[in-house]
Amino acid sequence: MSDSATSSGATFRRIVERSLERPIEKLKTKSPEEILELIKTHGKGKSLLFPREKVDYGLNSETNHLRTVLVHRPGPEMELVDERNPWKKWLIVRKPELDKALPEYDSMIELMRREAGTDIMFLRDPNEEKSTIFPPNQAYTRDHGFMTPYGAVIANSDSPRMYEEFFTMRRLLELDIPIIFKVHGPGKMEGGDIMYLDEKTLLIGNSYRTNEAAYKQIRAVLEHWVVDRVVKVPLRPDIMHLDGAFNIASRTVAAVVPEAVPADFTKFVKEKGFDIIRVPKEERSTLATNWLCLEPGKTLFIDGDQTNVHTRRELEKRGIDVISFKMPELIGGSGGPRCMTLPILRQNNA
Repeated sequence: MSDSATSSGATFRRIVERSLERPIEKLKTKSPEEILELIKTHGKGKSLLFPREKVDYGLNSETNHLRTVLVHRPGPEMELVDERNPWKKWLIVRKPELDKALPEYDSMIELMRREAGTDIMFLRDPNEEKSTIFPPNQAYTRDHGFMTPYGAVIANSDSPRMYEEFFTMRRLLELDIPIIFKVHGPGKMEGGDIMYLDEKTLLIGNSYRTNEAAYKQIRAVLEHWVVDRVVKVPLRPDIMHLDGAFNIASRTVAAVVPEAVPADFTKFVKEKGFDIIRVPKEERSTLATNWLCLEPGKTLFIDGDQTNVHTRRELEKRGIDVISFKMPELIGGSGGPRCMTLPILRQNNA
């Protein structure tokens, strides 16, 4: 062996020992898993290639206790919205005024913490002085993918929301959460169309934001692994996402906008043991089904005092604890608490 090779080997050994803070001979005895954790710890904060922090993850339920969620507080990007035609350009009904919208948003975050003890992970720290410009719809983190017990499935949004999911995907990798699949190519999917009916059944809304190709991709990967069955739910052409027409509040209570989904789907849900609330069509426009489950039988719900009154009363008749908050300004962005949250970890406390 040449002197230069010997010299390089000695230099590299010193680098490894200094970086991982252990003698090289002791390091050699460790398992690959132990070595990887030491490498991650050493690389933390030194390079974007390494996770900055580590969080627990995993879920296969819409109603188990919400432990961790990923969100993005709206920011400067909202100024990019053209008020003259916000729907055609950005799928936003009207541009929210941030002076009014941000207190509503902060109230939602505080309610998650107070009512469920949820850990809030931000896409970027809202207290950072340096501003980062994201696409205008970045706050709707639900649409960027969904979680499984094994890691995240990442969306593939069509125009005008293309590429948003990559910002969220990078943040998940920073949190040391594996990406098990990304919808790709002709497949178009947004997470508002994804819902666990139960631990064995995954629903996929077939909407103008999630197509047949995406359904087939997800089914091929997840069926008989993550869930027993992946069920396609055709939606009325004007329905953006499944959670704009259907949601579950507990293992036995669901709500549906009847005219927005096939009768066969409603029958299927009922046969699964759900008591189904029929949401009036006038409450669909105020996102009555876009609640977020904080734990079984406890939902974070849009208003309920003056808005979505019928749906709230029907939930409460069935024993659901409805935590309501007002968001008259935020609702202009066309999404509620479910749209604005990407659950990372849910746990069954039973």
